[in-house]
Amino acid sequence: MVSSLISAAIEQLLNQLTKLDGQFVSELHAATRKQLTIDVTDISLFITLLFDGQRFHVLPKGDSQSDCLIRADLSTLLELKQPEKVTQLIRSGKLDLEGDLNLAQQYSKAFNALNIDWADNLSSYLGDGPAYTLVNGIKHAVSNAKKQSAVSQTTFTSLLQDELKVSIHPLEAQLFKQQCRSLQQGLAQLEQRVDKLCNAI
Repeated sequence: MVSSLISAAIEQLLNQLTKLDGQFVSELHAATRKQLTIDVTDISLFITLLFDGQRFHVLPKGDSQSDCLIRADLSTLLELKQPEKVTQLIRSGKLDLEGDLNLAQQYSKAFNALNIDWADNLSSYLGDGPAYTLVNGIKHAVSNAKKQSAVSQTTFTSLLQDELKVSIHPLEAQLFKQQCRSLQQGLAQLEQRVDKLCNAI
């Protein structure tokens, strides 16, 4: 029951995207009538996507006839927005893919190319001026939030490394590795000398 509701919500969202960005349909032309099954392991969600050339159909189950099966956790799936990462994620073991790799890359490329003109879509409800102001305001707020997050992350890392000494600085870690290697070499040389002395006696 829950999976059916989730599938219906995803289907509605995807079909709304086709209306908001007409280019999205063109990008998925090569994926028409091909089934992409997605197994989201960390939230136990298993769905199959089918694009018929105009709209999406989302099924709350897998199909033995599916052209491509993707199995990964949610955070890994979000990384698929960058098509060039597909092969890298497979090699790292984060992504399990069976079937048509090109189909997965086509979907990845289509979502990456999404370019929704929110101001234009909202103008029919709010008017041109208010819609433009609202969208610009949101973009500005998101940009500031990202900058603030980056600053906070840098400050927190610096605090842990330099002030609280909780985290090891990368240079300290490198120095420690070099010292360990030197110690291993010294022990190896000492062991050889001891062996020679023992043989001499």
